[in-house]
Amino acid sequence: MRDYRKALGFTSANAAKDYLSAKDIKLVNWQLVELYNARLIDIFSRIQSTLPPPIAGYVSRIVNNAYFTIRNNDLLMQLSNHGRGLESVYYSWMQGYIAAVIFKPLIERELNCVLSQNGADDLNNPQLFAKKSDPDFVDHDRKIFVEMQAGFKGGKIDIKRSKINPKLPDYEYYIVCLDCFNGQYCILSVRDLLTLPETVWYNNPLWEGALCYTIDESQMKSWIQTNTI
Repeated sequence: MRDYRKALGFTSANAAKDYLSAKDIKLVNWQLVELYNARLIDIFSRIQSTLPPPIAGYVSRIVNNAYFTIRNNDLLMQLSNHGRGLESVYYSWMQGYIAAVIFKPLIERELNCVLSQNGADDLNNPQLFAKKSDPDFVDHDRKIFVEMQAGFKGGKIDIKRSKINPKLPDYEYYIVCLDCFNGQYCILSVRDLLTLPETVWYNNPLWEGALCYTIDESQMKSWIQTNTI
């Protein structure tokens, strides 16, 4: 069988499968992506209106800058799709990216720090862009890492155990969970998460059996301001 695939021009069984099923042909429906952009601008403009000042409306600039950087540098192909369409991958990635940007001032106030972009998936350096699991932000002066995790469907919020393995033990490491369906968030210390008993972790079938911890509702608090519409 291996010799047969080699005769067809393939050294990888997966490459042969993609070729025979035409999955190697990847064309992006940019018209659909632009409709997604309009929805993202609308969603996050509404979310942003519920956040405390001085955060003000610059969502369209965030979306458009990210979109043109991704498109002009052919970065969409680098995002992991897990079998999903590229347009769906774009939408999900952009949701997390925009949420991290617009909530950054709130988290800086909460943690009394100044955060800067961290990791390889930095659109400011498209030539070096790569989707990795590095924390989203860092404050090297305060020695703080921050990972943002945004959810948009409601229901329970889980944290993957793989997300709480700090690479630099002398840094504080926080995971910020944003529930954009209910307008709630929490900031969890990785140091505290590492002390949890093994019994609280379970294999989550929705995340390919990854070990997860479910955040208790009592840990969440509202960000919405009483003077917003």
